[in-house]
Formats: sequence, C-alpha cells, structure tokens
Amino acid sequence: MNIKTFGVERWMNAYEHGAFYNLAETDAKAFTLDELLSLGKKFEVLDELLRVKISYNPTTGSQSLREVISSFYADTGPENILITTGAIEADFLVTNSLVESGDTVIVQFPAYQALYSTAEARGARIKYWNMNIDRGYEPDIEELKSLIDDKTKMIVLNIPHNPTGAVISEEQLRTILSWAEERDFWVLCDEVYHDFALEPGVVPPYGRSLSKKAISVGSMSKAYGLSGLRLGWIAAPDELINRCWCWKDYTSISNSPINDFLATFALKNIDKVMERNLGIARQNLETLLKWFQEHESFFDYVTPKAGVLTFPRVKNIPMSTEELCKKLFEKEGLLMVPGECFEMSGYLRIGFGNDSKMFKTRLSIFSSFLSSIQ
Repeated sequence: MNIKTFGVERWMNAYEHGAFYNLAETDAKAFTLDELLSLGKKFEVLDELLRVKISYNPTTGSQSLREVISSFYADTGPENILITTGAIEADFLVTNSLVESGDTVIVQFPAYQALYSTAEARGARIKYWNMNIDRGYEPDIEELKSLIDDKTKMIVLNIPHNPTGAVISEEQLRTILSWAEERDFWVLCDEVYHDFALEPGVVPPYGRSLSKKAISVGSMSKAYGLSGLRLGWIAAPDELINRCWCWKDYTSISNSPINDFLATFALKNIDKVMERNLGIARQNLETLLKWFQEHESFFDYVTPKAGVLTFPRVKNIPMSTEELCKKLFEKEGLLMVPGECFEMSGYLRIGFGNDSKMFKTRLSIFSSFLSSIQ
C-alpha cells in the first residue's frame, strides 16, 4: 500500500519547533495540568491521578471514559465507543475497516489529508466535494449528490470544516444521511470541532445521533485544548466498532491510562472547558476580522461559523503562498501554513484559538511583513 507524504504534517515538523511565533495552531489554547485539574477539586483529583497504575489500558478504553463519551450521542452505549490515539487513528481505523480497492470515497475539500489519503492508498477513487470561497464556503449538497455513484462506499464530512470554518446545516446533514440509508453507504463525520460553535445553534447534532449509517469521530485536541493527551474516539454501530478494534490491535493497542483518566475528568467538566475556550476564540475572531478589514487589499476571506480556523485567499502578493510562508519564517520566525499543504495554492490557513495577547502580537508581525513587500 503506497501512501502519499502527509503535506501539512511534514510542513509543521519542518518549521513548528523553530518558530518564535505561531499562527498555524489548529486547536484551543492548551491547558496546563494545573489549570485543568483546577476545574474540579484539584487536590482530590490529583490524589486520584497519583494512584493511577502506569500499565496497559483496556484496548477499547476504560469503561468510565466510554460511558461519558457515549452520553453525548443518541441511542449509543459504551459498546459503541472505541478509544483511539487521537482522531487521526480513528479515521485511519475506519477507513481501513470499510474501504476496498475500486470503492468511491467522496471527501469535503480542502481537507486534512488523513481524511482521504488512506482511502486513496487502499485503491479507492477519491472525489472532491469542493468548498468554494466565491460561494462563501457554503456547502452545495446538490453538487455532492451529483458525485455519488453506485460504487460509493463512504462520504467524509468535517463538521465544522477544517480549514474553512464552514458548517453543514442540520437539514443538509439529515439529507445526506437519508441518501446513505437509501443507497447503503457510510458517512464519516469527523466532528473534532463540534463544540466550537462561535454562534449558538450553528452546528448540527452529531451524525451518530441522527443515523446508524453515520460514524462520529471526536478528539480531545481541537475544541478542548488537550492535544497532548493524544486521545480520540469512534462512535459507531457495534459491528463496525469490532472491525476497527481488530485494526487497533495492530496499531496503538491501547492508550495511556493517565491520558484516559484526564480525558474522563475533562469531559465530565466539558461546560467549564468550553466556556474558557469559546471565550478566547470569540475574542480572537473579533481581532482577526478587524485585521482582515485593515488588510483587505491582500485577502479575500469568509468569516468562519465555527472552529478556530480561517482559509483566506491571498491577492496582490508577488509570490506563491508557500514562498510567502517560508519568508515569514526566515525573516520573522512566524509560522504559517500555505494552501499548498492542502493542494490549494494561493490560500493560507490561519488559526485563532490560542492566547489572545500573543495572537495580536503575531498579527502585528504579519502586518509589518506585508507592509515591507508593498
């Protein structure tokens, strides 16, 4: 099985650790352990944590963690949850469990490469359902319908969408799931930004809650600011969970019991986690939109509806976006992600979920650079 080099991950590996400033983060501001434990009775929780045995965890994840996660979805029990090493392993396990050579897989595009390159490596035909900036990144499900063929095995959705911040509505999602039920294919809903609704009611219910043909994937990384836990999950029918479990025996086997414990604690305090994270993101989005208005000669942009990412189109800059990002790194120590990492030259991915003071500093550095090339 030949698989493509992972463009955005190789870019991050090359530049992230040498950068002084970062506008490429894709998640909420990271919690410190002290800050996380302070969401509860810190010393009682710490005492529990110190008694955790550093041994193999159950392959499927602890019962307590699967119980709290299953409570997020309708008609779902712990047996419908498989804990994974981040959402990336979840997507990998699902794809390898379902997709065969000759299948059609339709992916919302641009996309995080893990959502389609594994299927492509397995011999699937990949079709792109394009999010178009000139249409305000609004999903056109009639266009999606035209891509479905008799060999369609799976449609891959990212709700909310990385990197555009677009959101499929509940009505649209229900329509897509009705097609899946009628024509017997799967809908993989990567929902790692689900709780990052910048406006109330904009994000639809979890796919798993709406249809048994939906597979929901979640993660502690993006919305929750706990990427260092490297913990994600799959919510799906029993039979598919067991197939994914068979693949997991050959990948990570199990997750750290420490990470399992901390994830369980965080998800039991999800309201406090999201109050903090949404407050930061909304403040930063206000800053970013003002900055875009001040630099409208350089960017076409769409205000994201959810998540902490935006994907503006660059204009009036005499270089490729890849060259722009390399120069920003070399001259200013500022990390950006070019559209080339998403097969979309001429665009930039900008993250706005992190520390508000540092976010303003990073935009100021970018402003000075843009002034220098005018």
